[in-house]
Amino acid sequence: MIKANGISISLVVAATIFSAASVTASDLGTIQVESSTIDVKTGTKTEVSNVDIIDEEAIKTVGPKNLVDILKTVPGMTSVSRAGEMMQIRFRGVGQQQYMGENPGVAIIVDGVPVMAKAGGIRINIADIKSIKIIKGSASYLYGDGALSGALIITTKKPKGKNESIVSAEIGSYGYQEYTAGTTQSTENFAINLNASKRTSDGYWTDAELWTKSFNGKLSYYVDDTSDITLGVDITEKFDQGGSRSVVGGVTEAETNPKGEPNTEYTKDSGIDLNKYFLSYSKDFGNKNLMVTAYSYQDLYDDTSNPQDLDNDPTTQNVYVKHSNTDLKQKGIKSEFTIDADNIASLIGLEFGKRDYENKSETLSDYSDVNSRTGALENYYKCETSHTNSKEEVLALYGELKYNITSKFTTTVNARYNVQKKEYITDSYNYDGTTWSNSIESKEHTFKNSAYRLGGTYNLIPAATIFAGVSTGFQNPEVEDLVITPSMKEQTSVNYEIGTRGNQTVLDNNLNYEVSIFQLDNKDIIGPVDGTYAFRTPKDNIGDSRSRGLELSLKSDQAKVLSFNLAYTYLDVKYTKHNPFLVDLGSRGADYYVDIVGKILPRVSKHTVDLFVNYKATDKLKFIAEVYAKSSYYADESNLVKMDGYTLLNIQARYDTKLFGNSLECFVKVDNALDNQYYRAAFLHSDKRGAADGGTDDMISAEDASITVDPGRVFYAGIAYRF
Repeated sequence: MIKANGISISLVVAATIFSAASVTASDLGTIQVESSTIDVKTGTKTEVSNVDIIDEEAIKTVGPKNLVDILKTVPGMTSVSRAGEMMQIRFRGVGQQQYMGENPGVAIIVDGVPVMAKAGGIRINIADIKSIKIIKGSASYLYGDGALSGALIITTKKPKGKNESIVSAEIGSYGYQEYTAGTTQSTENFAINLNASKRTSDGYWTDAELWTKSFNGKLSYYVDDTSDITLGVDITEKFDQGGSRSVVGGVTEAETNPKGEPNTEYTKDSGIDLNKYFLSYSKDFGNKNLMVTAYSYQDLYDDTSNPQDLDNDPTTQNVYVKHSNTDLKQKGIKSEFTIDADNIASLIGLEFGKRDYENKSETLSDYSDVNSRTGALENYYKCETSHTNSKEEVLALYGELKYNITSKFTTTVNARYNVQKKEYITDSYNYDGTTWSNSIESKEHTFKNSAYRLGGTYNLIPAATIFAGVSTGFQNPEVEDLVITPSMKEQTSVNYEIGTRGNQTVLDNNLNYEVSIFQLDNKDIIGPVDGTYAFRTPKDNIGDSRSRGLELSLKSDQAKVLSFNLAYTYLDVKYTKHNPFLVDLGSRGADYYVDIVGKILPRVSKHTVDLFVNYKATDKLKFIAEVYAKSSYYADESNLVKMDGYTLLNIQARYDTKLFGNSLECFVKVDNALDNQYYRAAFLHSDKRGAADGGTDDMISAEDASITVDPGRVFYAGIAYRF
């Protein structure tokens, strides 16, 4: 058992050693290290890679319904979203060949805690977010396993030194409703922040109903003028069908049946309980700070699914024959000690965490069904069960040192040593038509990894800085995959980057900019040996990819009558190495081997633009327009099927006034104002609509893609009152 006080002592000793290198102060002023705990620092002046910060005001301006709505304002983001809240956050094209169930290569940190989430996604209350910091490039030096292409650092709202309450209501298309209430109260020694919310929606797609009920809060106790203890609680209940029929087959059906009708539910019940607790301690020693966070997170899923027609009535599917429970539990402690001084800053951190992933499934009824992949009739039997349990322990030591060599030149060094022990056991009970059998399989493995970052910044002039750096990342294979492929190695990444940031006055308008060029090499990709055309095959290290691109962020003075925020990405992501794999077309055509070296990764557009324009008509009335555009992309890794790009226009009006001396905010918003029903996601892995299925060809085409169509034009209106 690791104790917090033991951590604190070791951190103080190590940080004192770091601080011994202090020399004469420079002209740069205090520099800061990148902390990953609860009080994430938001400065970017000495960052050696592209960093974006989205504050609370920017989040309100976007008016997001999920994280993708926020993150599309950031250069380099290549996220994929489907129906409901199903999404995966990806940067710089890493992992784009995957579906929705794999690790997306981005570390997600909420209030200092590395969050493990089902299918690589994350569910969080948008209204509770205070700020988001996005670090792009390999980031395992600070965040460990899975941070191949960056980190998403979310800081939720903390109690403030004032008393304020807010109530709000919002309605929108397809039965969307959201109601929130929150209060912040403080005394000399305490501050508390409480929030409650409820959100419901019928959804655009067939079987897309969702609702969320959430209560969260933080209580801070000020031990003295320099230290505090904060307790955080988030209890959320969800029902999210995720648009069970939102995925349609082929471009013709996408045009004629975008909602995925008929109304046949695949998932009858899909309950989600999210329970998050943390306790943090912070002590300010002037230019030194100690932070310790202990946490316990639980994501609990309960699904009844897979409807079958067991009464010989072809118009109904009356029995749901599958039931599953998935529990994700994690707990741990992180401690960091930082020193910020005139010319040197340092951090040393220690992290210990446990993760537990448990899945139980059972068949509720006897039935026969056609295997969608092989076309064969298969029998299934009541009381067949499967129980899988995956556990892991992580122990990591990491640090950072920033040093001003001169008044203009700052260097950064990071290092992390990571020990990760994974255990896996599965127990299944099946019937083969004659006998019942029980099988048990287990495996454990310990991974030892290291990662680093090296870089520097140089102030050309007071208003302009150039930066350059190299960083590494790693992702370990799952132990269950090592059962079949014991020689599988960790997946690694190396990111090289150079850029400049600063501000410039143009036509009496102060422009803040950041532009960088990068190369991210993704080595020993972990994936199915036969490519995504046969994604259920065993996994191995299947090849390498390379991302090259340019990211540009340009922001004007938001205090002006007319202002804008521009994000542009040029991204070229190709396979530099890949094992040839066999495309199995079954009875629809001959099998053939595919060599995809040099092919572009699927669902990656070369050009992406997001432009926000704000116009302050009066002191109270503001109009906002957003233009978001993506160029064409391929739906498959062999580049056989190309999907068109699209352009969206979102518009809104916001009116702020006073009512009884308090703030009243109103807004009206139209997303996708031009009603462009583009494809949110397009995945392709087999010839699903060949001649044998009533199609017209025996080759892979756009008619074989699995597509989620965007709802098109949607309306929202809301009101918020602060008192």
